[in-house]
Amino acid sequence: MPEINYAKKLRGWTLRDAADANQLLEVTCQLCRRTYRFFPRDLLKLTKDVSLDRLAGRFRCELCDRREYMNLKVVQIWGAEIGKLPVRRLVKVTSVKKPIWEDGVL
Repeated sequence: MPEINYAKKLRGWTLRDAADANQLLEVTCQLCRRTYRFFPRDLLKLTKDVSLDRLAGRFRCELCDRREYMNLKVVQIWGAEIGKLPVRRLVKVTSVKKPIWEDGVL
């Protein structure tokens, strides 16, 4: 029996679907092997409801600062993992004011 491509499997699954199923999103950098876990409801506050196969490219590793090696996996939470699994939570969203200057003649 042929294996199912995991990227094709994620194509039909959205952030809202993962949030409704109480799943976690596990994002791993394949270069430095750092893993981040997120709740889909927190990510829905930052972005619109997108397909999960497009979401991995939006993450950037904090350790190596690369985007090309990010891999996303959907994880179901089991009872033994509650209280032991490190998960990133969204605390607040801030906006940055950045001045844009233009040189002109008096």
